Amino acid sequence: MKKPLFSIKNSRFEFKTKTFYRYVFSYLMVFLIPFSFVSFVWYQTSTSSINEQIDLSAKNQLLQVRSTLLDNLGQFDLITTQMRYNRLLTEKMATHPFYSSETIKEIQRYKLNGSLIEDVYLHFNEAPNQLFSSNGFLDISTFIERRYDNFLIDEKQLREALETTAPMIQSVQQLDKENTLGLMFYIVPLTSEDGVAYGSVMYTMKMSDIQRILDTAIDEETGKVFLLDNQNRLVAASSEEDMPEFMHQPSKLKTILTQETVKNKRDKFRIAVVKDDDFGLTYLALTNSNLALSEVKSVQQGLLIVVLLLLASGVAIVLFIGKRQYKPIHELEKLMEEQVGRLAANDDLDSLDKIGYQVASFLQENKELHQEIRRQTPHAREQVLRKLLMGRFKDSKEITILLQAVDVELYEEGYFVMLVDTRMVTTETSIQNQEFLMSFLDEISGVGYQAYGSEMLSTQAIALLVSFEKGGQPSRIAKEIVAKIVLENVVAPAVGIGGIVHELSMINHSYIEGLAALEYQTLSGTSNKILLYKDIKYSKNNEPGAYPVDEQLKLRQSLQQGDLEIATETINEMVEKGVREQQTVAGLKLYSYYLLNSVSTIGIEIVGEKFYQEAEKVADFSNIFELQKGLLKMSQKICQVVQQNPKNEESQLQKDIFAYLNTHYASREFSLESVAEEFEVSVSYLSRFIKKESGMTFSKYIQDLRLEKIKNDLIETDAPIKDIIAAAGYYDVSNYTRKFKSIVGMTPGQYREKNR
Repeated sequence: MKKPLFSIKNSRFEFKTKTFYRYVFSYLMVFLIPFSFVSFVWYQTSTSSINEQIDLSAKNQLLQVRSTLLDNLGQFDLITTQMRYNRLLTEKMATHPFYSSETIKEIQRYKLNGSLIEDVYLHFNEAPNQLFSSNGFLDISTFIERRYDNFLIDEKQLREALETTAPMIQSVQQLDKENTLGLMFYIVPLTSEDGVAYGSVMYTMKMSDIQRILDTAIDEETGKVFLLDNQNRLVAASSEEDMPEFMHQPSKLKTILTQETVKNKRDKFRIAVVKDDDFGLTYLALTNSNLALSEVKSVQQGLLIVVLLLLASGVAIVLFIGKRQYKPIHELEKLMEEQVGRLAANDDLDSLDKIGYQVASFLQENKELHQEIRRQTPHAREQVLRKLLMGRFKDSKEITILLQAVDVELYEEGYFVMLVDTRMVTTETSIQNQEFLMSFLDEISGVGYQAYGSEMLSTQAIALLVSFEKGGQPSRIAKEIVAKIVLENVVAPAVGIGGIVHELSMINHSYIEGLAALEYQTLSGTSNKILLYKDIKYSKNNEPGAYPVDEQLKLRQSLQQGDLEIATETINEMVEKGVREQQTVAGLKLYSYYLLNSVSTIGIEIVGEKFYQEAEKVADFSNIFELQKGLLKMSQKICQVVQQNPKNEESQLQKDIFAYLNTHYASREFSLESVAEEFEVSVSYLSRFIKKESGMTFSKYIQDLRLEKIKNDLIETDAPIKDIIAAAGYYDVSNYTRKFKSIVGMTPGQYREKNR
């Protein structure tokens, strides 16, 4: 009886010994190895994701810095334009014994107009050795030896730069190599009405202000921003503290600019670069990836500790079970299940739960960041699309980066622009209709196409950038989109469609053609709701003087948008068509006068009555090719005026609108329509813009401005109450008195008595 019992016990021991080794192997294969692998993959994925976000954020910040600096240079260009027409700023006046003081005062006045201007210097070709500044005149040698004696200024290069025929930036290094800040000159030619340069304006910039622009673009704790010249020399930096040594080595910087990362003795940096080829500047951002990834590395270290602890505790448990030989394999499995269950339910978190909590917190922080980006994306997207449609971006890589930053995903087979008219019978219904359409068409898609909408500033229309895959047809896509609008809005809008392009850098061609198609519907009174630019009808070719209406409208729109490239292309096409299709000399001459009249009419609308003189000069042409040259020169002047108009810049437009509201709100003729007419934007756009920026409707915003003025005048002046109310813009004094009481809780007289 005993022997069999012993054999049974021995067998059990043997079984448990095998079970012990089997469990150790299972423990390693089923839990620790997969857990370690998943942790490693998570760390690599998180690191890669954060690096991508760092690169995209740095790229966007550099684009913003470049835009800010270009805006300031644009301000310098505007100041230079004003100086061209100032009769006191001529070589004759500057050197006159009496009037030279007036010239100095004028320069001092212009000096105060730019936030980055340190000083302004005038140079005239007739006085090649002299510079005229806000402190008087001095010769170039004195300027170099005394005014900027701490800088390495090459006199020959400076003289050549002062004779430039195009705006340029010149950077200068300091004599003291230990000082990181250089110096920047922005030189703009002064030209006569004939386009001949007779001098130049040189602006010296405040490097501290440029440094401030760079400083606001990035977090100082994790990164720095640098400005380099065309020889890769350091001009300015967001901070001079802890400057990497290679920033003073142009030859080494040239190689670094082509890399993604760079290391120095202590840190590793991620590199982002944006170039400005027009002015030979390079914007460089260095982000300390060690600091940016510190949180992830902390989690990874904690995770490694937990894995080691789990390994040690697991082996200890297995050894304990093997030694005691009391618990079978199913009890061990039950124990593991109980442990896992307790980890999920226990409020007293252990190490593994802390890791889980840290991972969850990290993911939550990223989720909140993405939510904030999504909240800002629609506004940024609309601005990017608007500038893209107007031809502001020509670099394909830059377009790709910007579209990715605002979550725009497009098919790549082809693109076209669809203009949707939002005008209704009354102003109120137009505003409501445009608000609905802008919300509805902000992003719309269907089978084989994807479209994004942007509201245009000066027209009551929404432009849709439509991309489609192979086999897509603009007419079919447009009908489908209009059908969706009708389903929601009942009324079908008029639609103009531009031609197909295959590069986003050429999308402004389609945009201008879409504007022309939409304008054609208005001018012709056609009943078509959807019109393709290519379907615009014009007179038969065999008629004397037959004129292409489609290209005439395209020319008009390109000049109104200030797009010289498309205007030039259209004029050349129209001239070629006239030579090819007109069979008689009389017909060709009549056709030529049509061309001249088209450009002249638009020029007078944009430039003013003085443009008659330009048209009169060109009118004395001997053949159509001579006319062609004249039309191109006229178009160039029109586009220059359009591009120099500050109303074309949205940021400036926004500032000007609120400044205008705060200045003219008390006028009795003040209305939403009058403000829209003043700034040449649609009423619906102005209404939506004020609501978006102030949180109030136009009426409520003006009401609050007038109320504050009335309150202030009641307290600080002794003027009669009726005069105060009338001066704030209200006709019916008695009616407004009741309204004042309903808002404030007392009459104007009681308010004056109480607050004095």
